[in-house]
Amino acid sequence: MRFNTTKCQVLQITNKRNPIPASYTVHGQALEVVSSAKYLGVHLDSHLDFNTHIDAITRKANCTRAFLQRNLSHCSKQVKEAAYTTYVRPTVEFASTSWDPHTKRNINKVEQVQRNAARFVVGNYQRTSSVSDMISALNWPSLQERRIQSRLVMFYKIHHDLVDIKCKDYLTPLKSSTRGHNSRYFIPSTTSTVYTSSFFPQTIRDWNNLSADPAEYASLDAFKAALRDRLLR
Repeated sequence: MRFNTTKCQVLQITNKRNPIPASYTVHGQALEVVSSAKYLGVHLDSHLDFNTHIDAITRKANCTRAFLQRNLSHCSKQVKEAAYTTYVRPTVEFASTSWDPHTKRNINKVEQVQRNAARFVVGNYQRTSSVSDMISALNWPSLQERRIQSRLVMFYKIHHDLVDIKCKDYLTPLKSSTRGHNSRYFIPSTTSTVYTSSFFPQTIRDWNNLSADPAEYASLDAFKAALRDRLLR
């Protein structure tokens, strides 16, 4: 099978200020060197801070919301809310387990999508109105809370071998159970912010802090319901 070199790129992931330049060729043609590239719907960048990805998805989500705002201005609140949860929110939640941000810049930028949507759904654009009160009245959890739940659901699937990610290859059970539940895991030591905020270290901390043992929930649906209701401290 021959690679289409025009669709191949080189992305070097490093924290070095002056990375060592390298060139790669395929079929005698040099590949383009880029600072970010889109792979399976997620924009990867050379620092893995996902700024490029979050800029792209929030821009797309806000454009979609603006389109809905122009065309559904006279619809009921129920219709507007359904449009938001169907067409806008999925844009900023796709594959979020892989890019869940840790910086205030990115967390706030994603949350602003929902804050704009709350004004659209309620139909209140007055500057003096509280958007937080609107979101509370709509009973919407923050997008950050939803991402935490999404990561924990994925972790539950790994814990119970419901996905093709071998638990024993990535996770080490804690033998001591003096505090917390009995399904806790060892948190890997980290030396960089990027790794500390990545899926396994970040989610293991959240998993270990659950108020009840996830093993008590026999099904994924039961675990999801518990997360929404009471499991997260």
